[in-house]
Amino acid sequence: MAKEKKQKTALPGVLFTVVVILVLAVIILPFIIDGILKASIEKAIKSQLNVPASVSRVHLNLAAGSIEVNDLKIGNPPGYELENILELKSINVKANIRSLASDAVEVNQVSLNDLTVVIVQKDLKNNMADILISMPKKPETDTEKTKPGAKNIHISSLDIQNIDVQAKLLSASEKLDIAQLKISALHLSDIGGKKTTLADVIGRIFNAIADAIATQGSDVLPGDITGPIQENIDQTRKQLIKKSEEIKKETKEVTEKLKGLFKKKD
Repeated sequence: MAKEKKQKTALPGVLFTVVVILVLAVIILPFIIDGILKASIEKAIKSQLNVPASVSRVHLNLAAGSIEVNDLKIGNPPGYELENILELKSINVKANIRSLASDAVEVNQVSLNDLTVVIVQKDLKNNMADILISMPKKPETDTEKTKPGAKNIHISSLDIQNIDVQAKLLSASEKLDIAQLKISALHLSDIGGKKTTLADVIGRIFNAIADAIATQGSDVLPGDITGPIQENIDQTRKQLIKKSEEIKKETKEVTEKLKGLFKKKD
C-alpha cells in the first residue's frame, strides 16, 4: 500500500518534469537552429569569397517553410580602407520543408532586398575584382563532395530588389566618389542543383551581381572598374560551362551503362 501511494505521489512530479522539458525545448530549440543557420551562412560566405561576413539575425519558421535573414554584411579584402564591400538589409527564403532534412534542399523562392555594393578602385585593382580572383577555381572542392552532412542546394527563383552601387576612387591624399549606379531589380532562376553546396550558390549569386554591375554600369562606371570585373566574370562563366559539360558527360555514361544492363541477350 505504501509503495502504491509513493508511486502515485511521484507520478505528478514526473509529468511536471516532462512538461517543463517540452516547454524548454519549444522555447530554446528555435534559437539553437537559428544560431546554426547563422553560423552556416557566415562560414559559407567566408569559404567562397575569402572575406569576413556577418549576419545580424536568422529566423527559421518551420510552419511557414520560410527563413528570414537580416543585415548581412560582407567585408572587404585586406588593403581596403572601407569595412564592407556589400551590405544587404534582408533576405527572405521560401523552401520545401521536407527537403530541409534531406541531402538535397529545394528552395522555391529567394528575395534579397535593399543591396548596397561599394566598389573601391585602388591603383590598378578594385575590391570586387580581387574577390572574384580569390574565389575557388572549381564550383566545388573535393573535400566538399565527401564532407559528412554537406547538402546540395537548388534555388528555383531568386530576385534582388533595389541594388545601389557606389564606385569610389582612393588615392594617397583623398577619397573621391566617382560614380553611382542604380539597378532596380535582378532576376535569376535555376541556381545550383547536383553537387552544389551553399558556398557554391553564394559564389554564383555574387558572380551574377558582379556581372550585372559590369554590364549595366558600362556607360556609367569607369572602364578601370568594369574591365577587371568583366574579365573575371568571363573566366568564371567558362569554368561553369566546362563543369556543366562534364556533368552531362557523366550522366550520359551512366545512362549508357544502365541501357547495357537491361539490354536483351540473344
